[in-house]
Amino acid sequence: MNDTNLSKYKKLFYEKRYGEIILELESSTIEKDRSPAVLNLLGVCRASQKGKTDRDVDYALKDFEAAFNKDNFGEISLDALCNHIKLCAEMGRKESDKVNNLIVSEKMYSDASKKFSNNERYLAHGIDLYKYLLKHKERISKLEELLKFKKLNKLFGTVYITSQMYLSNWRQRDFGDFQKKFSKVFSSFEVKKLSKIDTKKENIKIGFLSPDFCKSHSISYFVKNLIKDLKQTKFKSYGLSLLRVEEHDETTQIFKDLFDDWIDLGNKSDQDIVNIIQNSNIDILVDLAGLWSSNRISIFNTRICPLQISWLGFNNSSGLNEIDFILADENTVKEEEIEYGPKICKLPKIWNSHCGFENERLFSELPFNRNNYFTFGSLNNFMKINDEVLDVWIKILKKVKNSKIILKSSLYICEDVIKKRFEKEGLSKSLEILKKTKRNDFLSHLNTYNKIDLCLDTFPFNGVTTTFEALWKNVPVLTKKGYNFNSRCGESILKNANLSNFIAVTNEDYIEKASYYASSISVLNAIRKDLFNRIYQTPLFDTKQFTNDFCQSLNQMIIEINKNYK
Repeated sequence: MNDTNLSKYKKLFYEKRYGEIILELESSTIEKDRSPAVLNLLGVCRASQKGKTDRDVDYALKDFEAAFNKDNFGEISLDALCNHIKLCAEMGRKESDKVNNLIVSEKMYSDASKKFSNNERYLAHGIDLYKYLLKHKERISKLEELLKFKKLNKLFGTVYITSQMYLSNWRQRDFGDFQKKFSKVFSSFEVKKLSKIDTKKENIKIGFLSPDFCKSHSISYFVKNLIKDLKQTKFKSYGLSLLRVEEHDETTQIFKDLFDDWIDLGNKSDQDIVNIIQNSNIDILVDLAGLWSSNRISIFNTRICPLQISWLGFNNSSGLNEIDFILADENTVKEEEIEYGPKICKLPKIWNSHCGFENERLFSELPFNRNNYFTFGSLNNFMKINDEVLDVWIKILKKVKNSKIILKSSLYICEDVIKKRFEKEGLSKSLEILKKTKRNDFLSHLNTYNKIDLCLDTFPFNGVTTTFEALWKNVPVLTKKGYNFNSRCGESILKNANLSNFIAVTNEDYIEKASYYASSISVLNAIRKDLFNRIYQTPLFDTKQFTNDFCQSLNQMIIEINKNYK
C-alpha cells in the first residue's frame, strides 16, 4: 500500500475508530511488505484501543520495533521507538534487549541530532526516553548539547526542567531564573478584557483545570474533599476537565457530581478552551498539572481570568508570567525565596490535605516481629530513584545486617537497571520488587505497607502520595530535606505529622537514622502505635480545616490581585 493512501485513515483515527483501521490495514497489506508508516499506524491503533488485550500489546510492540528497524533512523523510526517505550511504560512491560540497546546507543542520538535538527518534537521525545532507563544525567547532558544549536522551546524547556526535578539540587531561585527565560517561549491568545473580582457577589467562580480527574491519578485524594466542602462557601466550583470523554471512569463521575459545574475540554483547541473559560465568567483559575503530560499550560500565558493560581500537580513555577500565585507552606518555600517567580501564598499549615482511604484502619505491629529481619520499603515511582538514592540505600542495607528493601512501581521498564545495581553490590537477595497492582485492586496496594517496617523516601524528588499512604498505614517515612519545593515535600508532611526526627539533613544523616530505627525496634513499635491513634487528626488528613485555610488564602489573593484592576 502506498503511504499516500494513509491520509484517508486520519478521519477514522480522530474518531477513535481504531478497530476499523486495524482490520482494513491487515486485510489490504502483507506483513513483510508493510512500510514503516503503516507499521507505526497499526501499532498506535492497537495500543490505543480502550479494551486492548495482552495480545494487542504484543502485536503493537512488534509493529513499533519493525517500523524502527525498517526506517533506519528516519522520522518514523524515532516516532515508533517513542511509541514502543511509552507503551512499555504504560503496560508495565520490559523492552526487548534489542530495543533497549538502541535506546542507550550513543550513535542513535548523535544521528538523531543530525537528522532531526529541525524537528523539535522528535528530538525532545528521543532525549526524554532516557528517563525510562533512569539515566537522568545523560538526559540533561544530551539536552544541554542540543540547546547549543537549538533555541529553547516548550518541549526542550519541559524536558529540561522536569529532568532537574529528578536529579539536581537546584535551589528555588535556580528554578526561578530558568523559568523566567522559559516563559518567553509560550504564545498568547485572544482574550476579553477583565475586571477585578467582585467580593460582594454571592458566588465567586473558581475553575480547577486538570487532565487527571480519573482513577489512575492520585490527585483525586487531595482534591475530592476540598471540592465537596467548597459547597458550604461562597466559592462556586467548576471542573475543567482535559480528559478525553473516552477516558472517563467512575472517579470522573464522582467529580462530575461533586463540582457545581463541569466542562469537558479534552478535545478542544487551546484558543477554544480560553474562549469557553472566559465565556463562563470564571474568576479564579487553578492549574493542577503544570508541566506534566496532557496539560494545557500555555493558556495561562495569557490573562484569561482575574486570578490565576498554580497548585498541587506541579510543585514549582511553570515559568509563566501570568500565573499570579503558587500555593505552598512555610516548609516548602523559605522566606528568602519568595521573589523567585510568581508570588507565594503560604497556607498556614500544609500546602495540601488528603481525604484518606475508605478501607478499615487496622493497627499492625512491625513486620520485623514476625519476620526476624528488618524491611525497608519505597513505593515511589522508579523514575525518582537516581544514582545517589541507590548509593544511600545500598549503604543502609550493608550497614543493617539481616535487612531487605521492597520496591514497587508500574514502570517495570526501569526494573533491570535497579536489579543490576544490586547484583553488582552482592545484594540481590536483599531486593524485592513487587508486581504492579491492578487499578481496581487498590486495597492490595495499601496492604503492601503491612510488609514494611520503615519507608525510605526518594530525593531530591520526594514522594507525596506514597508518604501520605505510608503514614495512613502507620508506617513512618524517612526523608531528606532539600533546596526546593519538590525536595521539601517530605519535610513538610513529616513536620505536620509530628515526625521531625525522621527528617535527615545529609546523606550520612539519612543512613544513620535508618540504621538507628532498624536497631531500635521498641522505639519504632511505639511510634507506629501512636501514629495509628492520631494521624487522622493531624493537618495531613484534616480536610475541613484545609478547606477553611484554602478559602482564607483565596480571599487574601483576591484582595492582592484586585489592586491591579481599576
